[in-house]
Amino acid sequence: MGSIASEDEEVTVEVRAASPAHYLLKIESFSLLSESGVEKFESNEFETGGYKWKMIIYPDGKGSDNGSEHVSVYLALSGTSSLPAGWEVNAIYTFFLFNQLCDNYLSVRGNMRRFHSIKSLWGFPKFVCHKTFKEASSGYLVDDKCVFGAEIFVIQRQAIGECLSMVKSNDSFTREWKICSFSKLGEVWYSEQFTVGDYKWQLILYPKGNAKNKGSSISIYLQFVDAEDFDHRQKVKAKCSICLKDQIDGEYNKLSSYWNWFSTTVKSWGYPKFLPLTELHDRNKGYLLNDCIVMEVVVEVVFKHTIKSLS
Repeated sequence: MGSIASEDEEVTVEVRAASPAHYLLKIESFSLLSESGVEKFESNEFETGGYKWKMIIYPDGKGSDNGSEHVSVYLALSGTSSLPAGWEVNAIYTFFLFNQLCDNYLSVRGNMRRFHSIKSLWGFPKFVCHKTFKEASSGYLVDDKCVFGAEIFVIQRQAIGECLSMVKSNDSFTREWKICSFSKLGEVWYSEQFTVGDYKWQLILYPKGNAKNKGSSISIYLQFVDAEDFDHRQKVKAKCSICLKDQIDGEYNKLSSYWNWFSTTVKSWGYPKFLPLTELHDRNKGYLLNDCIVMEVVVEVVFKHTIKSLS
């Protein structure tokens, strides 16, 4: 039979006894197609996998695909005008040629192909060469009659698709907080809420530390207040810088800075060991003066990130 030229990277050629599951096309007086100058013959529509198809036979080959001296066989998706915009169908197709002497079928299967508005036709330009096809001993053309067939298995789309949308933001917030009566704050202190990047934020301060750092360090966190209104597909990337002022020399000597994504699952981020309590109470440092501390906080919203499902 010779090599089979395909628009696929490779083909699988087999012989089987079972007839095609989806479509059979019997052609009588095959030679009249060529003699009548018929470039191609389109079958009637047939339906499988929820779509309508046509099998197209080129008796003298599909010239644009270098199918001369061959019979070319193609599969076309039909009725595409009724499909939704942006349609695409992924399918694996197999073509058959009946051997009337051996009572079996030559089957040629290609790889999975994507049928869409730009390319709705796939097949084999050199399905069978004329010499083999017309040779009486091959059994493919007997009394000028032949039988072609097709099977199409549509790959149903079940994958989950997502679209990532990111918006760059340059919104920032700077605020100096003087917190007095520090020794009387209790276990936790909340700042007033402030807005950055159209979202609400606030600081959480643990004067004597929290969790494992309780009694050893100050703990400070930035909390994303609007996380309660987010869903799992939304995130905000923010940069937070926190400075502690030495009130003796007027300099911000203790600086910590970080970047982080905030979401419904990550509502706060910060420093569990921001400053050891021994250093805070060191009178030479000037961090705690007259039972007051002074912090400067800078919050920048850098990106807004949303993931949307694709239908």
